[in-house]
Amino acid sequence: MFFRKKRKKKTKKALKDSNLQKALENASSQHSQKYLQTKQEVTWEEYKDKAKAIRDECIPKLPQLIQEFTEQAQKSGSQVHLASTPEQALSKVEGILKEKNAQLLVKSKSMVSEEIHLNQYLQKKGYRVVETDLGERIIQLTKERPSHITAPALHKTKEEIAQLFSQHFQKEIPPDSREIVKQVRKEMRDILMNADVGLSGANFAVAESGTLIIVSNEGNARLVTSLPPVHIALVSTEKLVENLEQATALIKALILASSGQKMTAYVSYITGPSRTTDIEKELVTGVHGPQEVHIIILDNGRLNMSEDKELRPTLRCLKCGGCMLVCPVFQSLGGHVYGGSVYPGGIGTLLTAMTQSEEISSHLLDLCADCKKCEEFCPVRIPTGDLILELKNRKGSSLWEKVLSRIFTKKFFFEWGSQILSVMQKPWKKNGYLKPLPFSWTRGKSFPALNLKKSHPPPPKNPQKIFLFQGCVVKQFFPEVRDSVFTSLSHLNYDVVSPSQQGCCGAPSLHLGEKEDVQKLARKNLEWIRKENPDSIVTVCPTGGSLLKNTYPEILPEFSSWVPQIFDFSQFLNEKGHIPSLPTFTSNQRIFYHHPCHSMNELKLKKEPLKILRQLGFTPVEEKEPYTCCGFCGVFAFKNPEISNKIWEGKRKKIHHSQSKMIATDCPGCLLQLKSCLRKENPSFQVFHTAELVAEAFRSLHKQPAQRI
Repeated sequence: MFFRKKRKKKTKKALKDSNLQKALENASSQHSQKYLQTKQEVTWEEYKDKAKAIRDECIPKLPQLIQEFTEQAQKSGSQVHLASTPEQALSKVEGILKEKNAQLLVKSKSMVSEEIHLNQYLQKKGYRVVETDLGERIIQLTKERPSHITAPALHKTKEEIAQLFSQHFQKEIPPDSREIVKQVRKEMRDILMNADVGLSGANFAVAESGTLIIVSNEGNARLVTSLPPVHIALVSTEKLVENLEQATALIKALILASSGQKMTAYVSYITGPSRTTDIEKELVTGVHGPQEVHIIILDNGRLNMSEDKELRPTLRCLKCGGCMLVCPVFQSLGGHVYGGSVYPGGIGTLLTAMTQSEEISSHLLDLCADCKKCEEFCPVRIPTGDLILELKNRKGSSLWEKVLSRIFTKKFFFEWGSQILSVMQKPWKKNGYLKPLPFSWTRGKSFPALNLKKSHPPPPKNPQKIFLFQGCVVKQFFPEVRDSVFTSLSHLNYDVVSPSQQGCCGAPSLHLGEKEDVQKLARKNLEWIRKENPDSIVTVCPTGGSLLKNTYPEILPEFSSWVPQIFDFSQFLNEKGHIPSLPTFTSNQRIFYHHPCHSMNELKLKKEPLKILRQLGFTPVEEKEPYTCCGFCGVFAFKNPEISNKIWEGKRKKIHHSQSKMIATDCPGCLLQLKSCLRKENPSFQVFHTAELVAEAFRSLHKQPAQRI
């Protein structure tokens, strides 16, 4: 409860912070432009497949790889220290500094050092610690913590940074990036030349040769690891790979994901201290580079997680930080709000559970909108949203979450409750919408009213049977979407069935932390599907479709045989060649298409609905990538209304920029959000599910009365 109240307060503050919002928008925009351009020039999906396979191959072998790396690194002259806990790692670092009578430690960027709070520990002991990475230096001077894994000062604008350095250097520094870099470079040269010890992290550690690999852009990492007489490297256990070939493949994936480049300015391979054999081939260490290299391998919960079947994919993480820059919640709040004490974002929630505890990370779980953007982006295909749901279910739900979840599983209570609400809404109902309700999460929006119209499937015409899985939102709010599917598929001579007894797909229960209720719903839905024995299952909700295709087979293995027969409505029409062609139907009217997150990121449907709209005679207007979430996100919107509304603002701007008054989408949840938010602005906006437009085309073909278009 304490963490929840504190988070709410920090959320409101972040959303009102204009400097933070500007910095987040600039950073995500810059990263997106570079990433989208470069990924078109490479075989990006192949990169991701290869990188994932390598990580999955190495993770089960970590104990053996650590042992092999230790042996090979020692052969090359490095000293290897194993640390199970942060306390042990801190003690090792301090011991080396004491032995060398060191006073000044310079650092290149290391998230592992942040994980063990190294700077604070050493400064209390009287050591001078200086960060040489520009972003880390900014954070050090502001006495804050990093808000991003690879861009620690991402939450700062250049105006704020210029003001900071003006105070630090005691002279006016203009808000010009080049001038800021020039001043920092000058200061760092003197510090680096006088340092006693240099400390770095490592992106990878190669077992076959005992080699450390450090990927960087600024050049400071090479100076930190070369100029001081002693180099300490902090490496976490999951960074181990078998060989250089694996490391090279991972480097390519890491660089593109983190910076949008094909290659960074520097990739350093360090195998032991500097050495020469130029005098009679006698090996002498400590030439121009360090005389000693100490490698501290920190575990801190990683080996335990490698044995956790469900959460193990977390260890694939390359720490690229790109997932945060595509996350709509991170883009709204930044890493100081959406993050643990060290690691930010959705992946940070998982890393916090690993390095601290699942209990400590639990207050972050509700911040994930489960839009799957991070999963689509991830260079090693970590199913971050699914893993966060796993943590939710391990944590367990609150009393009100349990009650709400049970309502979805009990058909009697669900339908009984819907009937009561349908009657109660009448005083607030007008033209199919509710008057703005006096709740904070409504934000003055007019929501579509409950519409419990019963289904009336057309009589069978064809031995080909379609099972329509309509989902709760369609069933409760948009029966016209269901009826549109009936109209279209009956015109195509299919026998369409959609039993009223079919249950919720289970998405609300899954996000409420009640996985057992999802299993119950899956069994019930499987019973109805088996009873009807359809040739195909058609969905009109990408969230439900993704649960049926991806989640049901995991929790109910017998459902797997039905997966090849499951289609989203637009996918079904495309694959079966059933798109009606009416080029004059709408006179090439412009229509804005909103890509639902689950449709695009999980079902991989992007071209299908657009092809349908073009065939119908529309001119679809797409927003430029990156595509924006509408902010509905199911349970998330009700738990985090302020964030939901902030995310919606991005979508609203793009709709207005399109200058289109017609909007189409393929998700009932998005339909609810679009209708509610746009009606608040201007009732002239028309929002449709693609299925409605297709049905109208078929009605026109058969000269039936037009509906609403």
